[in-house]
Amino acid sequence: MNDYKLTCIFLSVANVSTRYGIGVSTVWAWVKEGKLPSPYKFGDRCTRWKSSELDEFDLHNKVEV
Repeated sequence: MNDYKLTCIFLSVANVSTRYGIGVSTVWAWVKEGKLPSPYKFGDRCTRWKSSELDEFDLHNKVEV
C-alpha cells in the first residue's frame, strides 16, 4: 500500500490579502461579493481558506485588483 500523505494548507485573512495584494477589509468584501470563496471557520476567532481551493478558484475566475 502507498503511504502518500495529503497536505492541506490553510491561509489566514492576512495571508489571503498578501496573496492578492489587497487589504484585509477588501478580502471580506470580495467574499461577500462572491469574488473569493467562503472561508472555513474553526471557532469564534479562527477563519481560514484552503490554499488549494484558492488555486482552483484562480484558475476559473479572473480576480481584478
